Amino acid sequence: MALTLFLVFVVFPLIELGVVIFVADAIGIFPTIALLIAMSAFGAWLVKREGIGVMRRTRLAANRGELPGDEMLDGAVLAIAGVLCIVPGFISGTIGLLLLIGPLRRPVARRLVRRWTRMASLVGFARGRRDVVEVEWVGDVTPAHSPPNASIELGPVND
Repeated sequence: MALTLFLVFVVFPLIELGVVIFVADAIGIFPTIALLIAMSAFGAWLVKREGIGVMRRTRLAANRGELPGDEMLDGAVLAIAGVLCIVPGFISGTIGLLLLIGPLRRPVARRLVRRWTRMASLVGFARGRRDVVEVEWVGDVTPAHSPPNASIELGPVND
């Protein structure tokens, strides 16, 4: 886990920065900044458009009485794609834009579910695990009446 965090928060930003510097050296600083802003804006617009489609499909599945499992997976991957599109960088933007393509989004979502399920089973949240707890009902044990000397304060009474 520490290696993953190191890669995500140290190595990947350094690679992103290297790519941005390489592109800025090739086409100039202002075109590079304009390209990064355009990628982010286009990615945000596509995420919104795809998200509306996922919400529509979720509503239709719920109206049919089905569980919208695939639609929820699409929504989760769209959220990841949205974050990757908004973060400035050519690599993250490209990955985010690729996740917006429907035929690529489904296999990624299924792979993430398999990985998360495997990780959850390692932690102890195994699917299909049933623990049986034996209990015995002894009847109602609450008192049937209140004590006779219990006074109730209601406050001032106006007749």
